[in-house]
Amino acid sequence: MKKYLVLLLIPLFFACGKSKEEIRLEREVDSLKRITSQDSESINEYLRVFNEIQQNINEIKQKENIITTKTTGDNELEETDVEAINNDILAIYEMMQENKKKLSYLRRKLAKSNNKNSELKKTIALLNENIARKDVEMADLRAQLQQKNIDISGLNAKLDSLNKSYNELSLENESKDVIIESQDAQINTAYYIIDSKKNLKEKGILESDGGFIGIGSNTKVKLNESEFKQIDIREVTSFDLNDAKKVQLITDHPEGSYELLKNDKGRYSELSVTNPEEFWKMSKYLVISVK
Repeated sequence: MKKYLVLLLIPLFFACGKSKEEIRLEREVDSLKRITSQDSESINEYLRVFNEIQQNINEIKQKENIITTKTTGDNELEETDVEAINNDILAIYEMMQENKKKLSYLRRKLAKSNNKNSELKKTIALLNENIARKDVEMADLRAQLQQKNIDISGLNAKLDSLNKSYNELSLENESKDVIIESQDAQINTAYYIIDSKKNLKEKGILESDGGFIGIGSNTKVKLNESEFKQIDIREVTSFDLNDAKKVQLITDHPEGSYELLKNDKGRYSELSVTNPEEFWKMSKYLVISVK
């Protein structure tokens, strides 16, 4: 049976103990587990994927340690050993690609949500660092194995194919994300203006065929978008009323979906949207008359 002699010592790429980055990652995940959030279902989804990625990382470390043991020192490698190393490296790459897909999913999920949790962002960033570091380590290991005349030609072909498939999938997902983000932005875009009744008429936003401008009157709102401010309804949930004496919502928004807050002088200080989905259901335009 053909034997392969490792003439030089392959550096220990993979320490047996936990790295500082892995310890930091574990702490971040632990912090997330302690979070109490109204959106607990969403947080649990993040934790589920984090745990799946961590399980893959643990398996990767086990295989890394096996490879390190086999390729350290002046020991001779049987053909079966080389085959096992090839299989382990391929398995590591597959798990790394799986981690990349899961991490990409988490990034897209976080980008689309209104969740600004800093712990989530930190954990995703740490996972991304971990994956990038492993990519470099594995590329170095492949180069070292080739220098030691360990046959990994078949493995390289498989890895190149794996990388090509992943890159094609990434491009496809990016294209889909661009479309989804564009549609998502449109869905969550709204316009508002807060001004006096007189100014609203002068700006061509408000028309009234006589009578009091209020519920039951013949009031029309012209959608002159150049006079409106554009907002993302996921981010903006309150509107400054500048301590107005009187406030009236010209556009239709369901009662119970917002609150008109007053200051200690009894003037209106803010409109707070308590239920964005309901508030913007009837119209993505908000016109407020103040006095």
